[in-house]
Amino acid sequence: MTDPILSVRDLAKTITLHILGGRQVHPLRGVSFDLQPGEFLAVVGPSGAGKSSLLKALYRTYVADAGSAMFRTASGATVDLLRVPEREIIRLRREEMRYVSQFLKAPPRIPAVDVVASVLTGRGIAVAEARTRAAESLATLRIGTDLQTSYPALFSGGEQQRVNVARALVDPPRLLLLDEPTSALDTENRARVLDLLREAQGRGTAMIAILHDLEVLRVIADRVLVIEDGHITQYGPVSEIVFPDDLDAGTGELAVSGGHA
Repeated sequence: MTDPILSVRDLAKTITLHILGGRQVHPLRGVSFDLQPGEFLAVVGPSGAGKSSLLKALYRTYVADAGSAMFRTASGATVDLLRVPEREIIRLRREEMRYVSQFLKAPPRIPAVDVVASVLTGRGIAVAEARTRAAESLATLRIGTDLQTSYPALFSGGEQQRVNVARALVDPPRLLLLDEPTSALDTENRARVLDLLREAQGRGTAMIAILHDLEVLRVIADRVLVIEDGHITQYGPVSEIVFPDDLDAGTGELAVSGGHA
């Protein structure tokens, strides 16, 4: 087995709710796991268990209280995502890691094609090439030319989610964090997204995704991490996990090339 691209140890986060008289909640309590290049790790658990807090702590939009998240960069250096200087975390977000929230957060009055192209122009790629590649990425997800020049704020939830995925995969990063990437999609579009994620996996992209759809999870995940009340209660291959009762079983119609049996 290769060296992990990410090793998380004893990750902890406490939030003080000043509006509730200083009450403290603990969304993460000593979370530890490893992630291999090209591996898909599904994160499941009840609402409020700490799933989104985990992704935000790794992306550094939440500041963790304790622990480490050692990330092996493209240069071969290993850095702690929880503690690297702000300039370095910004560089890593631009060049090596990406976060896909459940809902698209796009600037107003920016066409969808430019929302996706901004990932490439931010890395120094010429605008014309970036827009061409962005258009191809959107077309793969059935966002046609009429919508590509429209504003995502006017799109349906499913269309916005596909723009979000296109932006993430137009230039797949080494580490991709996803919060419910298929929650608003129908069966056909879910299958398209999962095919693209599998292609990115094949090129070495490691992924951590919050999922509530058991059918999607069984198709795409290599391992599963179950979080309850900030603790890991299960961690291992899909076949070894006893899944929480609140997971959506899906329709049974999902067919993805190269999926898990």
